[in-house]
Amino acid sequence: MVVLEKIDEGEWIDGRDLVKKWMIGVLSIVVVAGYIMFSEMLKEENTSDLAVTESFRHIDDLATRSPIVIVGKVSSVPKPFTHQSVTFFESYIQVERVYRDVSHELQQTATITLLQNDMEEDPLVKRGETVLLYLQRYEGPVMENAYRIVGLQQGHFKVNRTGTLTSVGESNLYQKSGLSANLSKLETLLKDHPYVEEKNDVMTDEEIEAFNENEKRLLEESQQHNE
Repeated sequence: MVVLEKIDEGEWIDGRDLVKKWMIGVLSIVVVAGYIMFSEMLKEENTSDLAVTESFRHIDDLATRSPIVIVGKVSSVPKPFTHQSVTFFESYIQVERVYRDVSHELQQTATITLLQNDMEEDPLVKRGETVLLYLQRYEGPVMENAYRIVGLQQGHFKVNRTGTLTSVGESNLYQKSGLSANLSKLETLLKDHPYVEEKNDVMTDEEIEAFNENEKRLLEESQQHNE
């Protein structure tokens, strides 16, 4: 049965059309709200890369993803601080030798700030320890001029007096790769596996804006098609 609704003097419309227009209106609101929320999530994701937990199967994979590789001595006790209800730790590392630095910014005697979370995958460094660290610059709102460990525990090794490397985590990539865990082999490893910059898949603000405009256009075309 067709139900007619009077919407103006002398003008009648099929009730089903009213329902259809009402549903399109509700759908429009939902879609608009959805992509606005998605945009904000993408912007939030773009603010920090510390939560990125790369996982590597072989030591050569770790080497190719690490723009900075150093040996240094932990010169401070990790200091906790809070950012947006999340606890972070900063430690100072006295650089003793730079094995790789693609930006050529680090000096052999530099002191750098290491940023960590103190979670199972990112155990804190300890004052007085000599460590081998696979690093990259931290980019985000937590702090400036800091570094983070690539692969977290996978890129964090203790170094003893003979140059033997001990992984701080359960996953020892040197053992998995069948390689000698010793500093004497590090230069060869890095030479054979040069750094390869990983493409950043996080959307920029411009890409987010373009995405929103495209969603609006598709929504408008859908509405016009259903009228």
